[in-house]
Amino acid sequence: MIHYEIEVNENKGNNLEVIVKMKEFNPTLHPKMYFGTERVIKYLKENNYEFGKCLQSSSLYNRDITKLNGTWIFEKKKLDKPAENVILSIEEKKPALKKKSKAKKKTSK
Repeated sequence: MIHYEIEVNENKGNNLEVIVKMKEFNPTLHPKMYFGTERVIKYLKENNYEFGKCLQSSSLYNRDITKLNGTWIFEKKKLDKPAENVILSIEEKKPALKKKSKAKKKTSK
């Protein structure tokens, strides 16, 4: 049973806004619950959202009535510019032969 609602808004700018609303603690219906940034990141990854660093964070706890709603703002992940086509010429070099030293044999007399 889900005890929270998550709404994701992709703004026209470069931001991704995540709004979370939790239900108030009730010993028989809703257990104590904490909701932090790591949980929002996990949700975004599971739902295939592309995002960058967190610009605004929050933390929710359903035992405190003032902390039942929160907003997180992330940068939208900017796509890298495609690299120019570059052709590298690779010359294969054979490894240098190792010089083996021969041990001198001593003759016993």
